[in-house]
Amino acid sequence: MPQCAFHPTAETNVRCVECDRPICPKDMVQTPVGYKCKECARQLPSARRSVKPKQLALAALASAAVGTGGAFLLAAIGFGYWFVLLGLGVVTGEAARRASDGHRSAAIAAVAGIAVAIGAYLSGLGIVSMAVATIAAVVYVLSNRW
Repeated sequence: MPQCAFHPTAETNVRCVECDRPICPKDMVQTPVGYKCKECARQLPSARRSVKPKQLALAALASAAVGTGGAFLLAAIGFGYWFVLLGLGVVTGEAARRASDGHRSAAIAAVAGIAVAIGAYLSGLGIVSMAVATIAAVVYVLSNRW
């Protein structure tokens, strides 16, 4: 009978489904695909935590288009009420999130907030409008509860 790869005195017939090493009950970690050793079962860092430069650039482009374009459209119509600017912030945040493949990191929130702030400032909607839209974009990206 084979000995455990981590405890040579323990005999076992169970093998890790990933690396095929023999493992004893002390070293078994149950996973959806079977038992793994502690080394193979370690949680890997999530791919959603790190934003790649391409994703950040796409988020910047999308949020700049939506945030700036929407702010200029609202200024042209003369419809710069705070609840409309909340909607502009949410839509800008969603555009940034979707363009970055669903990331909800602080970097994506910052990109969305900056884009909508620049759009509101350049379109002449005012400081309060700029703040409302920026806060809405950042909160939307970071929380997704709105």
